[in-house]
Amino acid sequence: MLRPYADSMTKLSPRQRRLRSVWDNRVDQWAETVEGSSGFAQLRERMLQLAAPVDTDRCLDLGAGTGFLTLPLAALTSGVLATDLSSKMLRSLHADAERAEAPITTLVADMAQLQLPASSFELIVSSYAMHYLTDDDKRQLLRNMHRWVVPGGRIVVADMMVGRKLDKHHRRVFLQKASAMLRRGPAGWWRLATNVARIGSGRGRLRPCPPDWWVAAVNGAGFSDVSYEHVFSEAGVVVATRSL
Repeated sequence: MLRPYADSMTKLSPRQRRLRSVWDNRVDQWAETVEGSSGFAQLRERMLQLAAPVDTDRCLDLGAGTGFLTLPLAALTSGVLATDLSSKMLRSLHADAERAEAPITTLVADMAQLQLPASSFELIVSSYAMHYLTDDDKRQLLRNMHRWVVPGGRIVVADMMVGRKLDKHHRRVFLQKASAMLRRGPAGWWRLATNVARIGSGRGRLRPCPPDWWVAAVNGAGFSDVSYEHVFSEAGVVVATRSL
C-alpha cells in the first residue's frame, strides 16, 4: 500500500541546502539519464540479480532519486522505504508510485543523519548516491546499515567506485570514461577535464572511493560474505550479508 509522502528535513545545513538545490533542479535530467542509458540499465539489472528480492522482503533504498531502483524492487517485495535528500526527486517518485499503486514509502532525509529502528529490513540498497558523502560518513552509514538490516539480511551498494590510483582497474575506468566523453565534443571535453580535476584533487561534491576501500569498509562495518563486482565504466557493486 502506498504511504504518504513525508519530509523529515526541518532544518538544513548549508551543505544540505546546496546539495538539495542541485538535485531538485535535475529531476527530469536525472530521470532521462538513468532511464535512457544502457549502462544504467545494465547496472539496475545486475543489482536486482544480486539483491535476489523475494515477496516477503522489507526494503530500504538510500538515495532513491526518482525511483530508478525503487519501482522495480517494489514490484518484487512487500514494500520499499525510499529516502533521498531531494524533495522534488521524491515527489516525482511518489507520483509514479501512486499511479502504479506500488508499496512505496517516501521519506525526505539525509542518509548520513538518518535514524531508523534496528532490524527493520531484509534488504538495503543504494545506487549512485554514496559518493556525495565523506569517507567518515560512508563508514558510519555502513555501520547503521548493519544495524538496520536483520540477521541474514543483505545489502547491495552500487556507486562510482574509483580513486586516485593508477592500477589496471583505474586505467580501464579512465579510458572508458574518457572515450565516451570525448565523443561528445567540446561539452564532453570540458566535463572530462573538470571531473578529473575534482576527483584528482579530492575537492568538490564528488567523493568516490575505490573498490578495495569499499570492501574494507563493508567488512569493517561488521558484514560478512563481502564481494565486489565491476559493472561498467566507473560503476561497481558491493554485496554483503549480516551474519546470523
